[in-house]
Amino acid sequence: MKLKASAVTLLTVCLLTTFPLKVWAETILEKVEKTGILTVGARKDAVPFGFVDTDGKWQGYSVDLLHLIHHELEKKLGKSIKLEMEAVTINERFDAVKDKKVDIVCGATTITQERLEKVDFSVPFFMTGTQFLVKTGNINQFNLNSTLKEQKIAYIPNTTTDIIIRQVYPFAHWVSVRDRQEGLKKLNQDQVIAVASDGILLIAEVVAEGKDPDDYALTPRVPMTTELYACILPQNESSWKQFVDETIAGSQNRQLQEKWFNALQGSFPYVIRIEP
Repeated sequence: MKLKASAVTLLTVCLLTTFPLKVWAETILEKVEKTGILTVGARKDAVPFGFVDTDGKWQGYSVDLLHLIHHELEKKLGKSIKLEMEAVTINERFDAVKDKKVDIVCGATTITQERLEKVDFSVPFFMTGTQFLVKTGNINQFNLNSTLKEQKIAYIPNTTTDIIIRQVYPFAHWVSVRDRQEGLKKLNQDQVIAVASDGILLIAEVVAEGKDPDDYALTPRVPMTTELYACILPQNESSWKQFVDETIAGSQNRQLQEKWFNALQGSFPYVIRIEP
């Protein structure tokens, strides 16, 4: 009897210790297959990657990418999956993934070593960097090394432009603005000759305000800094990361990129300069 009691006790201990571990170790793919729900995150204020239009509908390249991931996941699992879209802010997006509130966030998020200490990233789907938005008619007059008063350049404080580019060109006449909207306004009123920021976000501001992109130019052709945008993923989710990476590298995603960013026909014409 004593031996049987010990065996029962040992079995009970094993069950109590292994069951919580199984729940804790459940992967994203296992969770989605069990619940039938994929929870994704995007920002509402990151044109052209994630935003809400005047009708209150989600729009943006990253939103389309999330729908593509959802579609491919249904094919992989062979079942219907409910897609739940959650709005995340620029400050909470990493914790939302880390704390498993969402399974993935896609948007204008740069891969950095510091962020990799908290979350993982997919392969990059977009490359941009600091460029200067100039009126097409002024492109030949623009000179970063000029000390002329009319060569004023708008920049946003506490950005890569502020930290890096202003140090490279200390003699340029830099003008602080609150955001790209204010910068574009000053550019259109000839109060500055250029606006410095991530190239794609400058184009997004032009389009969002109903301006013709052909009236503006981005220079230099190759961005001065490198910003690799990727989806935010939980750490230690190799199977989920592999699935997302394969979707990003697929032909359907390239079609999405053409739809949004084609230099001649895209909604936000921009050269991505990266092949997944």
